[in-house]
Amino acid sequence: MAKDAKKSKDAAEAAPAAEKAPEAPRQPADPRLKYVKKFHGRFLPRGPLRDRHTALFARWNSGEDHGGVTVEELKSLFEDWKVSREKGPKKKAATA
Repeated sequence: MAKDAKKSKDAAEAAPAAEKAPEAPRQPADPRLKYVKKFHGRFLPRGPLRDRHTALFARWNSGEDHGGVTVEELKSLFEDWKVSREKGPKKKAATA
């Protein structure tokens, strides 16, 4: 008897879930967030890159529309930062 009660209870729980209307699809994530996250917790040494970063993120934090910061601006800053971090080829020690 207990098994039949459990089955009917499970069926009763499943019915409202099936009748529930599907939720509206989520809006796609802001593509700018991909680049903003890459700078979180990163160190930028003094110089033009840090100045660009400071100016860009001052605009980003200015309001809900993020100061009109574009994906291209963030992407170019990120690409320039990556290039500045690359190390050149190692020089071989001169053997005398």
